[in-house]
Amino acid sequence: MRVAFVSPLPPAATGVADYAAEVLGLLASRHAIDLFHAQPTVERERLPAGCAVYRAETLAPRHREAPYDAVVHQLGNAAHHAFGYDLVSRVPGLMVLHELVLFHSRAAMFTDSEAVRAFRRDPANRALCEATRPWLEAWRQELAYSYGAAGEDLYQAHLGTVGDLLPYAYPLFRIPVEASRAVAVHSAHAAVAVRGEVAEASVVRLPMPMSAVPVDVRAVRELRRALGVAEGEIVVGAFGLLTREKRVETIARAVARVAAAGRRLRLLLAGPVPDPQALEAVLERTGVASRTIVTGRLPFEALATHMEASDLVAHLRWPSGRETSAALLRVLAQGRPAIVSDLAHQSELPPDSVRRVDVAREEDDLVAAITELAGDVRRRLRLGRAAAAYVRAEHGEAAVSAAWEEALELCRSRPDPPARAWPAHWPRPARATAR
Repeated sequence: MRVAFVSPLPPAATGVADYAAEVLGLLASRHAIDLFHAQPTVERERLPAGCAVYRAETLAPRHREAPYDAVVHQLGNAAHHAFGYDLVSRVPGLMVLHELVLFHSRAAMFTDSEAVRAFRRDPANRALCEATRPWLEAWRQELAYSYGAAGEDLYQAHLGTVGDLLPYAYPLFRIPVEASRAVAVHSAHAAVAVRGEVAEASVVRLPMPMSAVPVDVRAVRELRRALGVAEGEIVVGAFGLLTREKRVETIARAVARVAAAGRRLRLLLAGPVPDPQALEAVLERTGVASRTIVTGRLPFEALATHMEASDLVAHLRWPSGRETSAALLRVLAQGRPAIVSDLAHQSELPPDSVRRVDVAREEDDLVAAITELAGDVRRRLRLGRAAAAYVRAEHGEAAVSAAWEEALELCRSRPDPPARAWPAHWPRPARATAR
């Protein structure tokens, strides 16, 4: 099968780029795959040698000239995916929806456009104010299409408030779903949510490719020493983009409380830091700055060693885009005992593979969980073994390959979606020649 694969690629600072590299490694031996991206550089060494790499703007003309059997669009809630909106409806295919909430990144394409930024810098300038109107009107129309009468209220509330929870109630995936031949998600919960919004959508579930990386125990010991971890100290790790939604302050407060009760703890924060000053203030305010290690974004090859240098991992999220977290699955694959937020979209995780905390009493539950796991090495080992076994069974190579083959065949067999009354700024399909 000839496949076009539209996605951020390594070294883009997004987990979806890593995901792309792993999926392509499974598919490239069976399909002829062309990759399409919109980034300055690509790490070709992390991609299969047989995949050709092109700029995203060449997809539509290439598809017209020699139609692909299937086109895969990876879409998520980050700026790295902005280029994909021009293609997901122009060249319909299989959309891999990495999280249900797309609101934040899609909103930024309008409300953080160059015209709007220029007006913010000089709000008294009437000409600059007028220049924002096409962008803001397009945003208004998109919200109205997706949410009807509520769209106008949502538009006014979004522009007039800075509330954190509003975008999570309006995920904004309707048009991309309608524009696709088929939609792939990573959990049963997400599949139900997509069908609830677009009843006629053809939705499939794809396991997320994940496997343990072999790590030498001596490398772990050496890393702990290099990080300044003393013998007998328990390391609580947190991995991934360190945003407020990852509950870093809650984790810091919980570590401080458990340490105050006499437990020897270190906190390891491993991942990109969007706001270093804010993080520093959190660590100082909670009293854990002296016991915290902040690594920043780690090279991919260093992740597994840092995970195994952690005795337990706190992986919280609230509010949530209802994504299947690759960072969490990587932690579980390495056999690390993990504490997670008890959220509906994570209900597929077996009860014996993670320790859950209730978001309604998050900090107290986290304190109890850290105290319990820090003092019970057997419990940590049981959780870690069950976590690794779950990932091997559900997200291993055989399960992922079979699911992707079914999804690609479904995409090839389905027609392009019918025309819709989308807002005028949404690209219309660029029809390929008949196969």
